Amino acid sequence: MIDISLPLRNGLITYPGDAAYEEYQYKTHEKDHVHIMRVLMETHSGTHFDAPYHMIRDGKRANEIPLDKFIGPVTVVQVDKDRIGPEDIPDVHRERIIFKTPNSEKYGRFDTSFTYLTPEGARKLASRRVRLVGIDYLSIERFGSPEPLAHRELLSRDIVILEGLYLKDVEPGDYELICLPLSMYEDGAPCRAVLRELDG
Repeated sequence: MIDISLPLRNGLITYPGDAAYEEYQYKTHEKDHVHIMRVLMETHSGTHFDAPYHMIRDGKRANEIPLDKFIGPVTVVQVDKDRIGPEDIPDVHRERIIFKTPNSEKYGRFDTSFTYLTPEGARKLASRRVRLVGIDYLSIERFGSPEPLAHRELLSRDIVILEGLYLKDVEPGDYELICLPLSMYEDGAPCRAVLRELDG
């Protein structure tokens, strides 16, 4: 089993303009006989998913997304360039697809030149009726894009977007994805995501 989630801890990479992840001791063994941490985070901290409501005013919220979208066969596709276009989508893939890119080397600090999914690539994926699209950075959208066209293309079709994956040690191919988001009711939620070899 391969954990493809980013650890939640102080110093976690953050998308520009978002609040940084923070955790601190609230109670300690020495003073309170128990240990409890307090955490400040966003719904899009670390490894997370985007619900349609993230970009679409009347879109479905996180709690309205069926959990079976997050669990099942997935194809990991390697793209070694600065954008993912229609030509990078294989002819045959599972109903969930995750892109491994040079981004997995860029988690030290935020890099605006991360590999992104083009609107045309998103349109092709939507036409394939995939259930989930994932990428190994904090957004599928080109940094500085005036409109979130790739997001809207997928979210308007109720396709889950999974962001903030760590795929450095993952080989391209087919796996089983097991990804459970926290039970939240807004625009998305942090997730724990793992891959494991398909049976047979």
